Amino acid sequence: MPRTLFEHLSPDTGAKRILSLDGGGAKVMLSLGLLKALEDELRRRAGGSAEFRLCDYYDLIGGASTASLVAAALALGFGVDDIIDFYRRHGPAMFGRRPDDGVYVRPRFNVPRFKRSAQLLLSVRTLGSEDLRTGLAFNLMRADTGAPWVVTNHPLSRTYEPSASNPFADKRYRLSDLAVASAGGGLATDVALDVDLDEKRHGAGKGHFVESAVANPSLALFSLALDPAQRFGWKAGAEHMMLTSVGVGLRKPALSGAAFRALSTAARAAHTMRLAAYEQQLQSVVLLQGLSTSKKPWRLGDEGEDAAQVSFGTAPLLDYQRLDVALDTKPKPRRAGDPQPPMTGMERVLGRELDADTLYALDLVNNGASANLELLLEIGLAVGRTFVGSSYPDPHFDLA
Repeated sequence: MPRTLFEHLSPDTGAKRILSLDGGGAKVMLSLGLLKALEDELRRRAGGSAEFRLCDYYDLIGGASTASLVAAALALGFGVDDIIDFYRRHGPAMFGRRPDDGVYVRPRFNVPRFKRSAQLLLSVRTLGSEDLRTGLAFNLMRADTGAPWVVTNHPLSRTYEPSASNPFADKRYRLSDLAVASAGGGLATDVALDVDLDEKRHGAGKGHFVESAVANPSLALFSLALDPAQRFGWKAGAEHMMLTSVGVGLRKPALSGAAFRALSTAARAAHTMRLAAYEQQLQSVVLLQGLSTSKKPWRLGDEGEDAAQVSFGTAPLLDYQRLDVALDTKPKPRRAGDPQPPMTGMERVLGRELDADTLYALDLVNNGASANLELLLEIGLAVGRTFVGSSYPDPHFDLA
C-alpha cells in the first residue's frame, strides 16, 4: 500500500530518499529517459505492479527551472511514460527553435506556451493539494530581492500556513504558477507572483522571478532536508538518506580564444554565464560525492579529470548518485573521404554514431524538434541502464 504524505515526510518512518532533477529546456527529455530506466527497475523490485510510481519510493522530489514541471507531475503520481507523452505533444511548441541561441540574452523557450502546457498538466492544483503523494520542492530565484526562494508542501514549514508575517501562505500557490516562476525563461523575462495580501485578502505585492543559473538543485534539497529551520528533521548518514541526482546531459562550454574575442559584449556575457553554470554543476557533484558514497562516481569525459571521486575524510553523510552523460561533440569532415573521428562515450553507450550537426544540436535547450526529443529520450534510456540495476538504487533503501 502506498505511503501517505505524512509517512514520506516524517523523520520517524525510516530511511529517506530524495530525487533531484536538473533544468534544461528541451534537454529534460534526456532526463525522462534516465527516469524511465530508474522507474522500470524500482517497479521490478516492487513486484512489477503497473500502479507503481516514483512518488511511492521517493520522499522528496525537487526540480530546477523547467524540470520543476516534471517534479510536480511525479509528486502527483504521474508515471514517467505519461510525462514522456506530454513532452512529445507539447515539447515542440514549448521549446521551438528561434534564430538566436536562446541562452540567457533572450528567452530560452516560449514562456506563454510553457505556462499553458503547465496548466494543462497540473490543472488548478495548489501546493496544499491532497493529490500530492510525496514531498515536493520548488527552487526559484527572486529578481526583486536577489535571493533564492525554496517552497515545499511540508505542512510544518514556516511559510506553509498564513501568519502575520506571511499572509500569502505557500500552500495557496498553484503548482503551475510555481513551475513557470521556477522556469523563468532567461534573463530577458521575469514571472510575477503575489507574495503579499491586503486587508481584503487581495494581492498587494508582487515577487518577480527569473530562471536561476543554478540548474542542479541537489545541494539545495540536501540542505532542505537537514536544516532545522525547514522542519524536515531528517537524519544524515549513508544508511539514513539517499539522493538521486538526474542530469540532462552536460557539455564543456569550450571556445577558442579567437572565437571568444570575436563575440559581441552581450554574447561574451552569455558565454561567461555558461561557464559559471558549468562550474556550478561540477562543484555540486564533487561536493556531494565527497560527502557520500557513490556506486558509480560521475566522471566527465573519458579522462575522468573533472569530477572524480573525492573524499573529504568524513563519515558519509548520504548515499548519492549522479545520473548524467557528457554530450561531447566531434569535428565535421572537411572533405569527402576524411577519416571519421572516434566515437564519443555517449555514442558508444547508444550503440551507433551520430553526425557532427546532430551531436551539436543535442545541447541546445531550445531544440524542441520532435526528432531531437526522441534522440534525447533514447540516449537517456541507454545511459540510465548503465547506472541502474540490482546494485542501484541500493537495496538497503528498498520499500518494505
